[in-house]
Amino acid sequence: MDKKVLIQYAILLIILIIISYVYLNYFKVSVDNVEKINKDKTIEKNLPQTSKDIITDLVYSSIDRKGNKYKINSKEGEIDTENKNVIIMQYVTAEISLINGEKIYISSKKAKYNNDNFNTFFQGTVKMNYNYHSIKSENLDLSFENQEAKLYDQVIYENNNSKLMADIILVDLLNMSTKLLMNDKNKNILVRSEINNGNN
Repeated sequence: MDKKVLIQYAILLIILIIISYVYLNYFKVSVDNVEKINKDKTIEKNLPQTSKDIITDLVYSSIDRKGNKYKINSKEGEIDTENKNVIIMQYVTAEISLINGEKIYISSKKAKYNNDNFNTFFQGTVKMNYNYHSIKSENLDLSFENQEAKLYDQVIYENNNSKLMADIILVDLLNMSTKLLMNDKNKNILVRSEINNGNN
């Protein structure tokens, strides 16, 4: 064999070794890494969606078609996974400013606020105050469509000289009239009055 051909084979062999080395170390993904990546992807797909986006210091303001203003605040909230238009709120306060100048204040531990229609469902130690009226309950459904607030479950209504206990109180937001109801028609609404005639 000619010396020239032997040098060419040697150079070709060295080039092939260098190319193989570079390919194996820098471009080829090992089978172990591929299996590990595939296992990671499978695990990610099988994990339940437990991470929630918590939003802190939420404030929503809106005005209904009649000009009543509604402002709701919460310390934290998250978007409902079943309905993207609903915000589940914690430690909630709300203020309704009616067009006639009256203000209604509401507070609760939790609430579900609907972005579409502004309806809000308050839960847990609900308090509603307006003028000299105070109503406490476990639940309050605030409907802007019906212009009504429905308080139910352990309802206690108090004003300057009366205390009432009922199952349900309906408050008409247009004229601020209240309607007290009992679930059982045979039960009566409990009324306690304080009469202050100036001699007490």
